Amino acid sequence: MHQSLYRKYRPQTFDDVVGQKVIIKSLKNVILKNKISHAYLFTGPRGTGKTSVAKILAKTVNCVNLTDTSPCNECVSCTQINQKQTVDVIEIDAASNNGVDEIRELKSKVSLVPTVGKYKIYIIDEVHMLTIGAFNALLKTLEEPPAHIIFILATTEPHKIPETILSRCQKFDFKRIDDKSMDKRLKYICKSEKIDIEDQALEEIIRFSSGGMRDSISLLEQAQVYSDSIIKLDDVHEINGTLPQSQLKELIENIIDKNLVEVFKLLEKYDEQGKNLIKLVEEIILFFKNIVILKNTNSYIAENISREIYNDIITKISIEEAFQNISKIYNYLNKMKNYSNPKLVFELLMISLVSNEGEENNNYKNNDSNIERKMTVINNQTNDDNQILKEPIKKEKTDIINNDNIHLTTDTQSVQNQELINKIKHIRVNNTFTNASRAILNQIKTDVELSRKYILDANFGKIASLLIDAEITAASDKNIVFVYTRNSMTINFNSNILKIESFIPKIFDKEYNVIALNKDEWSKYRKEYKSKTKKYTYIDEDKSIKDFLQDQIKGKVIKDEIHNLFGDVIEYNTKKEGIK
Repeated sequence: MHQSLYRKYRPQTFDDVVGQKVIIKSLKNVILKNKISHAYLFTGPRGTGKTSVAKILAKTVNCVNLTDTSPCNECVSCTQINQKQTVDVIEIDAASNNGVDEIRELKSKVSLVPTVGKYKIYIIDEVHMLTIGAFNALLKTLEEPPAHIIFILATTEPHKIPETILSRCQKFDFKRIDDKSMDKRLKYICKSEKIDIEDQALEEIIRFSSGGMRDSISLLEQAQVYSDSIIKLDDVHEINGTLPQSQLKELIENIIDKNLVEVFKLLEKYDEQGKNLIKLVEEIILFFKNIVILKNTNSYIAENISREIYNDIITKISIEEAFQNISKIYNYLNKMKNYSNPKLVFELLMISLVSNEGEENNNYKNNDSNIERKMTVINNQTNDDNQILKEPIKKEKTDIINNDNIHLTTDTQSVQNQELINKIKHIRVNNTFTNASRAILNQIKTDVELSRKYILDANFGKIASLLIDAEITAASDKNIVFVYTRNSMTINFNSNILKIESFIPKIFDKEYNVIALNKDEWSKYRKEYKSKTKKYTYIDEDKSIKDFLQDQIKGKVIKDEIHNLFGDVIEYNTKKEGIK
């Protein structure tokens, strides 16, 4: 059977270990000075040599023909360890043997003396996976083990290990292996295995492995199998599911040029080619990072990065925009890793980058003081968003709206409308608190991001933007509470409740009653809820509320909605009959 390269070239002595000089020197001195501890903890990223060094240490302390700090690999102990036949070195995978019973079984055997070597060594890999009960069972044995026992614990997540365990071990932190050391080791393997590879391809393998030697050797072997002869740069990108810089440049240019159609065409092509979208997003972040560096200095950028590729792009984008894109991409990257359909999240990311909704929202927030919007409302339009036309009517052909023009929006009726809105707020916040659920709230906060794909939709774009701009603060199985900083957005939301509720199932696959509050309103409701002085019981919505919400759909409450959307100066065409 073929043996994988990472197993074939696993270090057999301390001198074979790559990129861990400090740790190797320390362990060699431990051997030379005969100051072997009863427990060691090896921490660090995957593929940096933790388990390999643990096995070398176990072999070294039991070798009977030790030369300096190098095991002979010929004595009975070394031979048994190399052939995995020894009973003196026990490897335990804590991921699958993480219970109290397994540790109790281990404790029952530690008193048994070694059969061949001087020490019996227990190597517990991924030790952070042990349960609290298992850690407690291990604690006493770890503190006062028999003289012939050595524990070597290895983990990638030391923060999950109890302090009582950490304090009883000598800790060694394995660092990511530097590029030069990896390059030297990979070239040695290529020479030994007669693998032909381009320098650029080898550099990319090193970059993709992120300091993990095992990952780099595995990627090299995959490239060897995939390539027909010499391993080229494109071969490495094909097996890794990423793009060469020249192709990545095409995608970035279309993002910067706001060409969403081309971006989606490229996305479909990448999907057909089986590209890894998560890795692709990581590459996009790196590309924008390089833009920022090149706009500041030509130094501190990887030698294998072609500066010519960036020359056409760095003039099209500012440093601030690049940082905004990096921040936005990073947020979506975390969602992609936790979502079952990363392509969907990738599409939303592309829409977000191209539409620059964050920038538009900032402009929207400032337009109260800087912009006066003049709109014309045409009576014979349908009662949807198309009622509002963007072309302002000249003043001599219009009259500024007053209470006489719109009979349904007199001061008395505005007060009545506001009273009903307040009633809806009270009932729906109450009903949310009655069955409030943190799990539902967290799921809704995740799912609301799906509304981004509707931002450019003619029918649902405005509603999608409203949902994205809100802070979702409470939720139950039937109700959601949205909170806005700007009161005008709260009013706009509550003027379109049924429209929003008809859109909600597209995002959450379920119907919800919704309501919006401003920050001050939410603060009062939250304070009351946190005080636990009120008992919440479900309240049914009466006929007056249902009639009021239906009136919104029919357009009877349109004036307030338009006013809140477009400012204080609104013009209506008086040649028409007004709004019905």
